[in-house]
Amino acid sequence: MVIQRKQSLFLLIAAILMGVYAFMPSLIDANGRVILGGMCLSGVNAITFCLNCLVALLSFVTIFKFKSMRFQKSLCVVNILLIISSLVTMCLISFLQKDCDLLGSLTYFNIMPIIAIIFLLLAHKGITHDQKLLNDSGRIR
Repeated sequence: MVIQRKQSLFLLIAAILMGVYAFMPSLIDANGRVILGGMCLSGVNAITFCLNCLVALLSFVTIFKFKSMRFQKSLCVVNILLIISSLVTMCLISFLQKDCDLLGSLTYFNIMPIIAIIFLLLAHKGITHDQKLLNDSGRIR
């Protein structure tokens, strides 16, 4: 297999989305202060920042594991699970916010991980398709 496959493009888009999302504000309180996301790295915010950066890095590394498609598929699944855990953590923090009177409001940047999950699923489907093609071509010989 070669690196110029459509799932490599999907993985690159997912990596870019999660890399950008790591630096964007995810949760803002009623006063306009950034509670989660952005550039303030304290406490749980540092954990979610590192988790989002890990997903971006892992998505980028997955592109270059094209020689082992089974491993590449498992990395896609791990990425999806990490994104879901990041979203769950963010939602829990927004509901358990105690230092402001109102619940924090989510920003529109929170659509980025969902789009990244869609691209990771498309990459997983493309890798499965390539595996099927290789198995079928091996059977014909």
